[in-house]
Amino acid sequence: MPDSPLPASTALVLYGAPSLRVKALDGHTRLFLKMIKGAIKKWKSDLPTVDKVRPPRLWGKTELKELPFGSGGTQLHLPTLDEDWPPSDWKRKVMLGLLRNGWLFPVKDRGEAWVSAEEARDTFQEILPLGSYMARPYHYWPEMRSDAAMSRLGFAGLGALRMLPYKPAKGAEAPDDLAKAAWDHDITFLSNYAVREPFERYGARALFDQDQRPIGIYWSHASKWVRPGDADWAHAKWVWRCSLMVGTTVADHLVGVHWLIANYVATAARVSLAPTHYLRMLLKPFTWRTITINAGACETLCPERGFVHRASALTYDSLTQAFGDSVGLMRFHTVPELVARKGAEGMGNRFPWVTDALELYKVIRAFVVEYVELYATEEQIMADVALIDFWNHLNTAPATVMFPGRSKEAVINVLAQFIWSVTGLHEAVGTVHEYVLDPTFMGTKIRAGTEMADVQASMQYLLIMALTGLQMPQLMDLGDASGIFDADHRGRAAFQRFHDELAALSKRIDTANAERLADPERPWPCQTFNPKNLETGVSI
Repeated sequence: MPDSPLPASTALVLYGAPSLRVKALDGHTRLFLKMIKGAIKKWKSDLPTVDKVRPPRLWGKTELKELPFGSGGTQLHLPTLDEDWPPSDWKRKVMLGLLRNGWLFPVKDRGEAWVSAEEARDTFQEILPLGSYMARPYHYWPEMRSDAAMSRLGFAGLGALRMLPYKPAKGAEAPDDLAKAAWDHDITFLSNYAVREPFERYGARALFDQDQRPIGIYWSHASKWVRPGDADWAHAKWVWRCSLMVGTTVADHLVGVHWLIANYVATAARVSLAPTHYLRMLLKPFTWRTITINAGACETLCPERGFVHRASALTYDSLTQAFGDSVGLMRFHTVPELVARKGAEGMGNRFPWVTDALELYKVIRAFVVEYVELYATEEQIMADVALIDFWNHLNTAPATVMFPGRSKEAVINVLAQFIWSVTGLHEAVGTVHEYVLDPTFMGTKIRAGTEMADVQASMQYLLIMALTGLQMPQLMDLGDASGIFDADHRGRAAFQRFHDELAALSKRIDTANAERLADPERPWPCQTFNPKNLETGVSI
């Protein structure tokens, strides 16, 4: 794939010990670092594995907490009592209160620059070494500044979820010289939200041609189109990458996966289905610790002076507005419907993210079909009072989500999409530390005249990645799920066959990735939906 030249490489510069960078961080970031390192050590002393996933036990109404954003029909509600995890102890609550204290730790955006990307990598490795404090990435990125890397991001990486065919729309057409666009990645909605000084606003729209090459970027902050070879091309690509990171975190990860589909399915099961109900047992591994983690995200990630507020450039009012607006962006649809919207079925290694996402969904749906048919007919499903209540609770979600009407087919589709979302999609939008290990890859704050994250912004987001990257029960370890089913051999056998199909899919993806790496034009491996890399749910 032809490519525009990379910017001149940074000259080798000698720099001091990485620990000096830590001493130069603001007090909030240093305290956050200390808290996270302690939490990781404690966590690794007693890792939660699949054998910790026990049968359901709580049932019935529970107190719901309203999230502090949205209005009218876009407000979200979370339960706080988790059958799998004890409430936060007083020490954690005190620490979180201190970290949000505006008098002790006001929001300060320091602008110290890294000497080089190598200095940043060395610092990260000293503070939170890969393979110890942080998991090793699944993909190797030598760089992300080139046009070729931008294509890989769009079709095999973080940008793939929002990549759609280009369709001219009245009032939003591309200029005539960009009319050959075939693909469109639009994240300009972020330009609606104010940022703190001295940062630029987020927002960018990238167009790609039929060969998946980037041909133009609309730079929202400057209100102009930028093309390869223009003086602002490198900066426009940086804006797109930073907007991609922030938009994915806020809209797709937190709101879409955690607070909508994971939350409402887990809550509906907890409230409506008896512990021995066959669907409650099916959902148990995929909802384990969901209530705790979603409530915890409300305490740590969305408050004023919380971790997302500090790590992004958004004002708190704008962050709150972005969370609320993101609720209205979410629609329920299955993976095949998503693939159809993209016009990407059958593209194989030319769109590896979509190819693997669909294959994972097919395995999950076949498992759900087999499991449900072991227990209930269409007539039994339609007459099941508990399932009716479960469906009614799902529909307490904002109406814009548009869950389908109740039927056997709808039950299967919702359960399959839920499991795919909390395993595969959660990996796709939540495991993003490979994108922030180098400050020239992606950032969360955009400064004029530079395409590198500053020291504070780099550290802030890396710490969030460390906090959300703790090891959880693995999907490939579900096996016969004996701890959930006790003597019910029907469900246990279905889980065992599911495990076998996941193992077979993992081998197919490994084979496909070997072929992808051998492609001289598009060496784009994709491990995002490989079952061996997935967890059972959004438990972190």
